[in-house]
Amino acid sequence: MKVMVIGASGQIGAWTVKDLVDNYGADVIAADLRLDAVKKIAERFGKNSITPVALDATDPKALKKAAKGVDVIHNSAWYELNIKVMPVAIELGVNYSDLGGFFDYSLQQLKYDKKAKDAGVTCVMGIGSSPGITNICGAAGANKLDSVRDISIYCSWGTKIKSDASAFPAYSIRTVLDEITQEPGIVENGVKKKVPPLSGKTDIEMPEPAGNVVAYYIKHSEPATMADFIGKGTKNVSFRIGFPANDFATFKTLAQLGFESEEKLDVKGCMVSPKDFITSMYLKSVDASRSAASTMDEFDYFRIDVDGKKGGKDTRVMYIVKTWNDPETGIPSARDTSVPPSITADWLTKGKISKRGTLPPEACIDPEPFFKELAKRKIFVEETVKSL
Repeated sequence: MKVMVIGASGQIGAWTVKDLVDNYGADVIAADLRLDAVKKIAERFGKNSITPVALDATDPKALKKAAKGVDVIHNSAWYELNIKVMPVAIELGVNYSDLGGFFDYSLQQLKYDKKAKDAGVTCVMGIGSSPGITNICGAAGANKLDSVRDISIYCSWGTKIKSDASAFPAYSIRTVLDEITQEPGIVENGVKKKVPPLSGKTDIEMPEPAGNVVAYYIKHSEPATMADFIGKGTKNVSFRIGFPANDFATFKTLAQLGFESEEKLDVKGCMVSPKDFITSMYLKSVDASRSAASTMDEFDYFRIDVDGKKGGKDTRVMYIVKTWNDPETGIPSARDTSVPPSITADWLTKGKISKRGTLPPEACIDPEPFFKELAKRKIFVEETVKSL
């Protein structure tokens, strides 16, 4: 199996490269704008099967040349690239995956469904932790119900030992700033709609040490697809994040200062946008702390409530997804986002995903075998079914 990982030096992409090599013996083209950074990834993991490549994935000709002979192209870089990389994969007749299109981009990607089918390829949209595992949990819950009314998704993260310091987000600071400043999409009474940023405030009980968290609507991919593809009468789909208090305060301050802006400013004769600047600072910090980040006692939690009817009774199928950092392997809790693309690449190559087109995970991935693969990496999915 030969896989191209775009954004391979990032916080998530690097661990996807490692999982592909360690668990599937894959040949990986580690592609990134920063050649020096992906060279360090190859050196760190000590694998001859990792080929570092400098690539601007917005250049179709360069992408086609670099992707020659690959079985799967996975985009682990910014979600804005999905709509540029996926069409090239379809043109090449190569299977594709990414970490999610952030609602609006997901809707655009769905328009390529016929082209993907005609090319005989599968494009799995949003196969990380969330979107990804969360979508598959939604599908698993729906399978156990006669009808579905609500799918409510919650996310929280943090460290076991309370600290006054803000932690690294488990994913791109660029995406975090977009999440808290752009209007989230939800499904309400069967209709997709936009709501104000950080609205929908609610208290939700998560496993300890997260405990009771305050969660808000955040722009995400799940509401763009889950009601349509899960069906069964699904009326409401929402996604909320319960940020750690210190992290939330930091992110809001950065947003208030305008770091989500893409408008270029003149800084001593150099034109640079606040978003590009904060992204570069973030990547520099990730590089500097990569070897130490996995030693923190950190967790990622997700809760997915699928409410509906079973045998005429109101029933909830609830999933709790738990991931802790793994001191034995040195891999952080963020592996819950980096592992699903690796599993998916293997399944696409082996034909375990047989549907063709542009598809979200809930439409093409068999839940229980996927959960078993996650458990091999100490990513655990707990299921509870109860009458309400």
